[in-house]
Amino acid sequence: MGIQAEYNKDGSIIIVDQKEWIGIQAAAFNDLIQESINRVSKNISVDLSKVQFISSLGIGLLVHAYTTCTKKNIKFNLQGVNDHIMKVLYQVKLAEIFNIA
Repeated sequence: MGIQAEYNKDGSIIIVDQKEWIGIQAAAFNDLIQESINRVSKNISVDLSKVQFISSLGIGLLVHAYTTCTKKNIKFNLQGVNDHIMKVLYQVKLAEIFNIA
């Protein structure tokens, strides 16, 4: 359980494997984003399919990852976003910014 990355020819998928993402593993998440960038990934996806709750720190980590990737011309995607998290993203006006699959 935690955060892990999978790499393939299309890019990187960072899997958040916990029900509540409150940002405790911020350093691990940021390290995986940086590692994905260093691997010259053109596409980085964050799989939130197992996350049922996300804190403001978790959202901040997504925003930071998005801006970091965008500055380096890397496509940043969210996948597996449940209805509750989608509602939060709409409330903070991020649903229109993130590419959500």
